[in-house]
Amino acid sequence: MYRNEFSLNCLRFFLKFSVNLLKVTLHFIIYNLLFLLMRFLRKIFNIATLTGTITIFAFMFLLQVVAVNFDFLNIFEQTINNFKISDVYFSQIRDNENVKGDTNIVIVNIGYLPRAALGAQLEVISRYKPKVIGLDALLEGARQPEQDSTLEAFLQIASDRCPIVFASKLEKPNLEKKSFDSLGLPYKPFQKYIETGYVNVVTDEDTKFETARIVSPKEKVKDSIEYSFATKLVQLSYPNKATILLERNNEVENIYYRGNHQKFMVLNPMDVLEENFDPSVFKDKIVIMGYMGEDYLIENGVDDRYYTPMNKRSVGRAARDMYGIMIHANMLSMIMHENYIDVIPSFLAIIISVLMAFANVVLFTYIYFHRKLGTWYDVITKGVQLVEVIIFVFIFIWTLAGYNLMLEATLGVLAVILSGDVLEVFLALLANIYPKSTRAYE
Repeated sequence: MYRNEFSLNCLRFFLKFSVNLLKVTLHFIIYNLLFLLMRFLRKIFNIATLTGTITIFAFMFLLQVVAVNFDFLNIFEQTINNFKISDVYFSQIRDNENVKGDTNIVIVNIGYLPRAALGAQLEVISRYKPKVIGLDALLEGARQPEQDSTLEAFLQIASDRCPIVFASKLEKPNLEKKSFDSLGLPYKPFQKYIETGYVNVVTDEDTKFETARIVSPKEKVKDSIEYSFATKLVQLSYPNKATILLERNNEVENIYYRGNHQKFMVLNPMDVLEENFDPSVFKDKIVIMGYMGEDYLIENGVDDRYYTPMNKRSVGRAARDMYGIMIHANMLSMIMHENYIDVIPSFLAIIISVLMAFANVVLFTYIYFHRKLGTWYDVITKGVQLVEVIIFVFIFIWTLAGYNLMLEATLGVLAVILSGDVLEVFLALLANIYPKSTRAYE
């Protein structure tokens, strides 16, 4: 009996000892894990990393301010600002030769034809039963009476055969109301036969390159809505497609470029006037008329030409590569085929950019203050930056090519590129001015 009681007491003691030992062990493990976690977090969130991230974005802002005030830097800044990775995709990476042409759209070059000849073109085209005809030419005000009366007579005939859209122009932007105070319209006697759509091409007007990347489907003019040239043409020919565009409810759409004149049926001025074409070429098509020089195959002018993402030279561009009418054709093609490019929201792009910059600052700060790695700072950081940029470009191209999704994080990429050199200078100053900032790395 005593032996059994002794055995039970020993067992109780052993169990109690085991439980206490387990508690002590767990406390020790948790304490050490928390200690390691705190050390780790101190290396991530500290004065050096937080102020370093702020310094990088402050430097980029300062660089922009300085560039605006110095012409030679301003040109450099415009060149960099104008560069987009999406341009490289459209002009260099995508297999443009295998991109199919769009047979739904026919482009007619109007060259330098007077109004009477434009009317003759309209009459000829309308005879072959197109779905709609659009004229990308601002016919504002009166000209020679015989020219205007001839065009009006042809308009009366053509408008009975199919809808006709003439160009309008958005004027006097009102930034406070996010609208326009005026709309340039065609000569009043023409207006009863036509509908209008604005032909303003949205470009990067703050740079010398004027790259056409986006289109606004509609704009507010005083108390009314004016639709873009492409939107109005689709409304009159394929209303369901126009509804899909407008239901996206985007202020602007990034243009999905199919290509230049090689991807569309194009006719020169005299080809139409002399009817040198297959009779079926216009039937049930969207026909757009616009300026492409005397001959669209001879690209030697600068009138109504723009830089686009299709330009082979993505940086420091020399020659404008596309006529305005071709840009409208690409807009039409995008709407018709629903090849819309989705862009991540601005707030998400900012968050991604800040996280990209902060991650680099954390890593580079650790390397800078490391006893052994610090001597190899420049080599390591440049290698990391190169790998990061390659990975980002790959992801950007992959999402754009596969999902028509544009990851707009240019700010983050620029922060990654600048982080190594900016941090090296900043951390050297910080370590001398405030030595306590390095304690997290001791």
